[in-house]
This record gives sequence, structure tokens and C-alpha cells, in this order.
Amino acid sequence: MTTVIPPPVGPVWGCVLIGGRSRRMGSRPKHLILQEGCSWAERTVAVLLQTVEQVVIAGQGVLPTSLTALPRVADIAGLGGPLAGILAAFRAYPGVSWLVTACDQPDIEEEALRWLLACRHVGIMAVMPDLNNDGRIEPLLAYYDQQCGHLLEEMAATGQRRMSSLRHATGVITPQPPAIIRSCWRNINTPEDLAAHPAAMLCSFPKAC
Repeated sequence: MTTVIPPPVGPVWGCVLIGGRSRRMGSRPKHLILQEGCSWAERTVAVLLQTVEQVVIAGQGVLPTSLTALPRVADIAGLGGPLAGILAAFRAYPGVSWLVTACDQPDIEEEALRWLLACRHVGIMAVMPDLNNDGRIEPLLAYYDQQCGHLLEEMAATGQRRMSSLRHATGVITPQPPAIIRSCWRNINTPEDLAAHPAAMLCSFPKAC
């Protein structure tokens, strides 16, 4: 008889990080980039809501009017990088597990979110994909179980800022996604990245930016 491992209990919410300073993009906020009339932030939230019941925005910055009613958390002071936003979400909403994305991952699709959720089960602290099976893991567009909070607190307390340091923690897994969904992890950091994006001709910044 095959043993069925039950999934963890508790809600799974989405968290969109917008706290970056967009230095490499030229100071313009990436989450406001428009693609076919819809900002990347709006698109990311819409995709997450196909899978989760609530989405939280982490970080500072102007949001499109359609997203201003969403709950927001401020990055933890004194921390840098994704940890500042992820830990803020954990502290604000204990008992919630998270699908965490970045505002500069415009190719996210529901299939990738469902694959991440399918990888979790009791005892799994985080699912951080290794796209090319080369040891380089992806901390964004990743799953963080509610039990992962103490690992994040330890990182903050010891001055460890790189999310990749979690890869060796017990309960953290780094599976390789199917090839058909790997483009969902593409991120856009620079004007050159934006120009090379398949939908580049459809992308623009709002005039106010």
C-alpha cells in the first residue's frame, strides 16, 4: 500500500517583494513597469490569487490604485535583500506559510505556484528551486513554510543576509522544476534584461516614473 504524506496545515498566502531600490534599472520602480496596460505588480498579484487566498505586499513604494487595499508590511530595519521583506511577513502573520515572489519576475504562471505547493509536505521548511541542477538556488518564487520562521530569525540575529544560506538547513529542499515552467523564474534587473525580454515591445514605465 502506498503511503500518502499529508500536506502541512494552515493557510498559504502570497508575498510580493517590492523593496528593492532598482539601482540597476536606473532608479525607476520595476513593480510599476507596464505590460499591455497592466503593471508587473498587478499581474503578479493576479497570478498569486489564482492559488492563494491572500496576498501581502512587502516593501515601500507607490502602488497602482488597484492594489492599495492589500495588506502591506515594511521591510525589517537593518536588514537587506529579500530577507528584510520575507521576515517582515513572517512576523506580521504568524501561522501563515508563504509563496514569495519578486516584483521583477513578470513571467510567473499558476503552474509554477502549483508545482511549488506540490513539493511541500510535513517536515519541509522551504522549497527553493535549483533551476539548472548546478547548486544555484532561487530564493524568490519559492515556498516558505510557517515553521521556517525560526530559521529566518537566526539569519537576522547572526548577520546572515543571503537567503541561499538556508539550503543546508534541515527541511529545506532544492528540487529542479520541469523544463516547461523554468522561464517563470526569469527576473529583470537591468534595462538590458528588459530589452531582451520576449515582451519588451509591450513594456513601458508610467509617465510619472
